[in-house]
Amino acid sequence: MISDTYIPQINGVATSIYLSKKYLEMRGHQVYIVAPVAPEDDKSVLVVPGMPFLLEKQHRVVFANHIKILEFALEHKIDVLHSHDPLALGIRALKVQKDLKLPHVHTYHTLLTEYRHYVPPPLTPDRRSVEEFSRWFCNKVNTVIAPTKEIKDELISYGVERPIEVLPTGIDTIDFSKPAQRDIRAEYNIPNDAILLMYAGRLAKEKNLEFLSKVVSKHMHNNSQIWFLIVGDGPERKELERYFEEEGLSNRVIFTGYVPHKEIKDYYKAADLFVFASLTETQGLVVLEALASGTPVVAIAYKGIANVLVNGEGAITTGINEEEFYDAIAKALEEKEFLSVKGIEYVEKHWSMNTMAERLEKIYSKAIAEGYIDFHMPSIINTSLQLKISRLFKKFLELFD
Repeated sequence: MISDTYIPQINGVATSIYLSKKYLEMRGHQVYIVAPVAPEDDKSVLVVPGMPFLLEKQHRVVFANHIKILEFALEHKIDVLHSHDPLALGIRALKVQKDLKLPHVHTYHTLLTEYRHYVPPPLTPDRRSVEEFSRWFCNKVNTVIAPTKEIKDELISYGVERPIEVLPTGIDTIDFSKPAQRDIRAEYNIPNDAILLMYAGRLAKEKNLEFLSKVVSKHMHNNSQIWFLIVGDGPERKELERYFEEEGLSNRVIFTGYVPHKEIKDYYKAADLFVFASLTETQGLVVLEALASGTPVVAIAYKGIANVLVNGEGAITTGINEEEFYDAIAKALEEKEFLSVKGIEYVEKHWSMNTMAERLEKIYSKAIAEGYIDFHMPSIINTSLQLKISRLFKKFLELFD
């Protein structure tokens, strides 16, 4: 598996790769990772060099040596490649695919068109160039995995012609069912009788945190028992801290900063309710993790979130409306015990990682049986597109000159 992100970084892609590796190894496979970060002393990961991304310090821009990746693949007798992003390391995965004549599966985790704002003007790529680049990349592999049907439909609209399988990331229900190891409330001086709302994820523009903060602050103003636990870090942190200071609520708002994913379940278990308003999720693993931990969820039913949550099955879903979201929080707190039980049952039945690993195994087997896909695809790649791809990468790299 080749990716620009991996644990201990906190994001959905890193979690997906970690869980896939864990459950595939439980099924008897050997899984190796190429990434810019790794858990301490994990010999199954080839750590490639990189530098922090200017606008998101926990992410790294990779400057990988292709020969080292090639040697790593040869040393471990790799049967199939699985790339998890189409950029720096994704391009190197294509090179390994070509050099070793290996089958290649790619997961298109993220709608790249929704993340163009991380490349500031005048370098921001236009939407069409990102779509064409995505098409160019996906048409070079055996099979594309989309976390949701929405992503699959989007890729088809770009002109992707390779087979696309919808395979969400499963939840490690074994781990999330375990009792909490730490008293998070005591560690952050949160009263035991406080009503604790929680958010976890990047503190970034696309997470719709301005909307979420307005609704939560309204509840906090109306009920002095309500506290807000914000788990994670990102470019919007200072703006959020400023907002809650101006609202006079900073004494009941906890910013934890970065938290390793292996510790996140204790934070979910400490909360009464998980709140989430992102409008850009391809899947939204955090909402399922919260449910698996027994913590009910209130979230906007949009994009990937609408595909994973069912209203009443541990969660209350809303539209993009502050008043509706406010009322949903109040209702979820009233029905907390009922929703907690329903959420645990729902995740175990529909989103267990055991089921997803079995399906992933079948995708790999099919790719191995099909074998190497010829790298050159003249019906898809033309000179105009190559120029657009070159311009996209030039803009990306100019950020780090």
